[in-house]
Amino acid sequence: MRSLRPLRSLRSLRSSATSATPLTPASVLLAQRPACDPDSALALPGRQHDHGKERPQGAALFGFVGAAGAVALALLQPPVQCYFEENPDGSTDRIKRWATRSWAIPAGQAPRFHLKAVNPMLEKHLARWSKGMSPAEEGSALSVLVPLCGKTFDMPFLCENGYGVVGVEGVPRAIMEFRAEHRMRVKGFKSRDILSPGEKGSWEKGVSFGPSDQFAGSRFGQVFKKGEQGIGYYRDKPAVWSGKVNAGKKSLPLHVIEGDMFDVTPQMISAATFVKDGRFDLAFDRGSLVAIPPESREQYVSTLSQLIRPGGRILLVALDYDQEKVPYNSKRNAPPPFSVTGEHVRALFPAGAWSVEVLEDHVEDMSSQPAFKDVKVREVVYLIEKRGRGGSGGPTASSGQGGIPPCVLWLGGAVAVLGGAAAWIFAGSRQ
Repeated sequence: MRSLRPLRSLRSLRSSATSATPLTPASVLLAQRPACDPDSALALPGRQHDHGKERPQGAALFGFVGAAGAVALALLQPPVQCYFEENPDGSTDRIKRWATRSWAIPAGQAPRFHLKAVNPMLEKHLARWSKGMSPAEEGSALSVLVPLCGKTFDMPFLCENGYGVVGVEGVPRAIMEFRAEHRMRVKGFKSRDILSPGEKGSWEKGVSFGPSDQFAGSRFGQVFKKGEQGIGYYRDKPAVWSGKVNAGKKSLPLHVIEGDMFDVTPQMISAATFVKDGRFDLAFDRGSLVAIPPESREQYVSTLSQLIRPGGRILLVALDYDQEKVPYNSKRNAPPPFSVTGEHVRALFPAGAWSVEVLEDHVEDMSSQPAFKDVKVREVVYLIEKRGRGGSGGPTASSGQGGIPPCVLWLGGAVAVLGGAAAWIFAGSRQ
């Protein structure tokens, strides 16, 4: 971490308020702190008098402020890392991390989480998962959502067993390899259709275009180029890949949304896939929830909930272990998978909106991964059903986060504590 210069006195900071960039004690500290550095921490140097002499009263107050700030930050539970990157336009890039870590491997190899066969838990619990279910439209197949699908064998397997499938994957390489490895089973999976936003949250197939004589900075989901409509910004993602899989005498649809799972909405699903009401009968989550950092889980479940119809079911395969034995380290790739305990699952899927049943609980051997050596890992399979009609069905509000990312809450709390303390010290120095 870069060293922090001692703070100027609040009097000198006050005099700088006439400059183009107003300063506060918190902003001085934060400006000198590297963004999203998991090994960095806020430091609070001793306050100095304008003439280089420390005021005893100021020193005492600063000591009190330091203690109060430490307590406040501890209570606010800062995240263990800034996991995802922020784009220049303020949006969040969740794809880059997975593309440059999990999928940054030599050609012909697969990420550790990829199974080169159908997931045995899916095969074992398939009948129980969909027992008694009927599709929203008579005569159609049950629809299945597979978030963060990668190039899984599970999708064509589900189609061959009578289900229509939509996967969501943000890493282009994963989709390209899925197309190559399953070309004999998945027909017509040759090209993608760009999806562009419309009015009031709607989506439509087609490339939107914004004319621009010159490059005006990167824009998420768009590329700047000279195309058929001239020079400017062309929509490049999200997109949808469409194919079919033979299942006896009929063919079942297999679509893959190329984009960020957190950005998927019922309107997008309706415009891009065979699921015309935008909500699925079933969802299979193996390797999705465990791949998402804890501070993003509520947002993920909220997104997932909007895509599941009332009465719909999720088959969740989670890993449960002592997270303290496998702490996050920015210099290695594990975790993920993160530990998701039974308490986590029931908090994310509260009883008022969901029913949660454990179908299986067994020890999973992960000793081949160095980070999990001598760590006991349990694989737990949950059957989760969405209750009632309407409502978000998302996590309880008891966490007090109300959908605001914990990173934002922690930073806001830190600024509030330091700002309030600075005002107190300043008032004391005026007396």
